[in-house]
Amino acid sequence: MLPLVEPVIRVINLKKYFPVRAGLLDILRRKPRLYIRAVDGVTFDIYEKEVFCLAGESGCGKTTTGRTILRLIEPTDGKIFFKGEDVLNYTNEELKNFRRRAQIIFQDPYESLNPMMTVYSIVEEPLKVHKIGSKEERYDMVMRALEDVELKPPEDFIHRRPHELSGGQRQRVAIARALI
Repeated sequence: MLPLVEPVIRVINLKKYFPVRAGLLDILRRKPRLYIRAVDGVTFDIYEKEVFCLAGESGCGKTTTGRTILRLIEPTDGKIFFKGEDVLNYTNEELKNFRRRAQIIFQDPYESLNPMMTVYSIVEEPLKVHKIGSKEERYDMVMRALEDVELKPPEDFIHRRPHELSGGQRQRVAIARALI
């Protein structure tokens, strides 16, 4: 019998509900609170060396699912495991390390890239946040990441801002940032 392989990420019955603001009449009439069910009962596993794509129509909860898994927003219910550990019980330090290792590449790179930052700053940012490497080492890592995603030569891209890139080039910048 083959050994069972544990998923890197396991999401079980994930839910994220956002409360709808009540009006004065709703409060006076004591109407029950309404919620938007952005994510409602999502379950999946992601295994090592597997590429996972969460696809769906606009507004169906893809981004909310990703943000909830990384605990950028807290889930209403459900379980999230990373290599068997309960992400919902992580300390702030453990959560920071988890976010460094688990990256989301958003569907619309223009929305996820700061238009005021250069390509170099965008890709370098996670390294600075996590205090990885010296300035020179970070420079080398950024240049290598840009080459890895076929933005060659990287010197032609590092001083550009997102609006100066094509959609495909912006997506490659987002991928380089996730890989770094």
